[in-house]
Amino acid sequence: MGVVYEVVLVAHSFVRWWVLAACALTALRGFGGGRARGAWTPRDQGVARAFVGSVDLQVLLGMSLYFGVSPLARAARALWSRDGFMALWSEPGLRFVGVVHPLLALLAAAVAHAAWIAVRRSDGARERHARLAWGAALSALLLLAAVPWPFLGHERPWFRF
Repeated sequence: MGVVYEVVLVAHSFVRWWVLAACALTALRGFGGGRARGAWTPRDQGVARAFVGSVDLQVLLGMSLYFGVSPLARAARALWSRDGFMALWSEPGLRFVGVVHPLLALLAAAVAHAAWIAVRRSDGARERHARLAWGAALSALLLLAAVPWPFLGHERPWFRF
């Protein structure tokens, strides 16, 4: 494995925890602000931007792995192009890396961006908090489903060093 692959993989692995923490913080802040009828503050704006930015960074790292340096993703793409989607789907390890993981991550990013757009188009603070909270919570659920948890048979460590 190359040095670039190792660096990007380690970064992707560690940024995942930052993204999940950002999702949780954003959802809690949104639900708390909406419930307390708090005003929309510059700090709320910053938390929302950090949330979306962290998701974007994770997707950028993931796409770098998927389309660039990951031998597993390369094998999944090769199997798909050579033998078709059903051949890829019948291989559990490659199915996760080649289809499930990137699809869930892209859906989570789309939800994060849709929530951010909905927040910016909202007039009231309560509505902004609610939209941000629900977007962050749904993104978090999708990202949790996208994580290659070791106990699900994906043989991926919780932390890479």
